[in-house]
Amino acid sequence: MKRVIQHWRRLLESCALDYPRDDLGFLEEKARAVRDIFLTDIRAKHPRANPGELADEDRLVGLLQADTTLEAVFGYRLQRALFLETPGHPWLTCLASLTRIRTAMDLYYSTEIGERFSIQHGFGIVIGPRYRIGCDFTIHQGVTLGQRRLNHPGETMVLGNRVTLFAGAKLLGNLRVGDDVQVGANAVLLQNAEPNSVYAGIPARRIRGLTSPAAPS
Repeated sequence: MKRVIQHWRRLLESCALDYPRDDLGFLEEKARAVRDIFLTDIRAKHPRANPGELADEDRLVGLLQADTTLEAVFGYRLQRALFLETPGHPWLTCLASLTRIRTAMDLYYSTEIGERFSIQHGFGIVIGPRYRIGCDFTIHQGVTLGQRRLNHPGETMVLGNRVTLFAGAKLLGNLRVGDDVQVGANAVLLQNAEPNSVYAGIPARRIRGLTSPAAPS
């Protein structure tokens, strides 16, 4: 993953962000550690991607340059790996700042997100801290997972597998969302969500069930 880290170093320098210049080897090690799960994220967003092409680092760098959603997801994966090993590592602040500047998305590294994380469209996305989110999580632009009450760190969320949040959806407060849930565009979900269900409206209500589980992205 040396080429990928070189790409990120150039981004840090272009944004005039300070970073631990003598510790690039450590960052490269973490990038190698998250490579496999990041490839699941790429395939979720680009299911027709050629596995052989994804094995090429120049191809990976090209994808990061062309798709800010993948850049944001890779930034999150890298920060998450650093956070789990060394929560106070100096790389965390600069990488989080870079992701926000470059992508207009704020994905907190203290939140756990499973494999095949897909951002269909970026910009204006906020995923708050200390949440737990399952596999095949798909979101669109303008989505927020955050607090219902200001400065209440005890609020948390647990989202199951195959959850899809459409453009502008907001999930706020203490929530548990089951597997195979869809939240409609601009809906504001303030309550727990049953599995195999579609929610819409402000505040969001269950409008129908899903006849079969949502297909993985």
